[in-house]
Amino acid sequence: MRTIKVLLLFILTIFLGGCWDRVEVNDIAIVTAIAIDLAEDERLRLSLQVAIPAKLGPTQSGGESGSSTFIISETGANVSEAYNNLQEKIGRQVFFSQSRVLLIGEDLARKGVKNIIDFHTRYHEPRINSFIMMTKGDALKVLKARPVLESIASEESKELAKLGKGITIYVRDFLDMLLTEGQEPIAPHYSLAPLGDSDEDKGQKIAGSAVFKGEKLVGWLDSFETRAILWIRNTLRKGIITHPISKEDGNISGEIIRAESKIVPRKEHGELKIDVNIITELRVIENDSQLNLNDPKVIEDLQKRMETELENRVRQVVDKVQKDYRSDIFGFGQTVYKKYPNDWNSIYKKNGTRCFHN
Repeated sequence: MRTIKVLLLFILTIFLGGCWDRVEVNDIAIVTAIAIDLAEDERLRLSLQVAIPAKLGPTQSGGESGSSTFIISETGANVSEAYNNLQEKIGRQVFFSQSRVLLIGEDLARKGVKNIIDFHTRYHEPRINSFIMMTKGDALKVLKARPVLESIASEESKELAKLGKGITIYVRDFLDMLLTEGQEPIAPHYSLAPLGDSDEDKGQKIAGSAVFKGEKLVGWLDSFETRAILWIRNTLRKGIITHPISKEDGNISGEIIRAESKIVPRKEHGELKIDVNIITELRVIENDSQLNLNDPKVIEDLQKRMETELENRVRQVVDKVQKDYRSDIFGFGQTVYKKYPNDWNSIYKKNGTRCFHN
């Protein structure tokens, strides 16, 4: 009986195939980055940066032997239709799974990005851990940027995002902010900037952040303002702060070695207030002033001055976002909901940040 069982198993293995649904690299078009813009007649333009495998390698750079990618675009009523129209123009199956960058142009972002996030999370190939980025003007222009240190432009986008010098947001984070009460989305702003004295050669740059109210882009913050956002959101990990002493005395620069913050809602005489407690440690890396940093009194005075500067900076950004954009990218509402759920549902959910006083 045992011999028969073994024989049957042996016969069955003959008919078991391996990797029956495999897809060969030569049969797919590997997408490295996605750009979506608003085209004519309110249609979407989907642009894909596609890798050329034969030109990719550790020694290949953007300036040698031609580009290692090409860009293909097509329009549609939505992302799905544009993708379908684009697939008809290319002889290989479009493969999204290697893409880690999603760029969205300003005109489309102001109209609303909910359907783009919806496609990116429903369709099985695009990654929800892709970096999402907003651009002034068309996203396609940033996608076409000439890479400098990497073989393809999307790799430079990823490396800039990973540096932590600005807001870093994944598609999953953006979706979570869209779905969370008391939290509006925010995303990094990517642009092109001259690499040197000439305007001809331009590379990618993190230029600040994009402020949303719901699914729609409502405004921009520059890099200086975005630093305050990072402080409030407790996501500041590195950076350099230069504090001017005076025009005559010069400046002192410090490197951030620790930054922590906590948002604390409280009630005072029936009025809701938001406290933002920030702790920051700096290491002085340059002193071109006349101050003696070996004097404890000088250090104490410098600390107070920098605390005041940071507080003013944070207040200015909070006022701008609340008054000009009517948005809550800080998550103030979420902290209120957690601490005062009844008040949130009866008062603050309807009125939003207009009820918050800081």
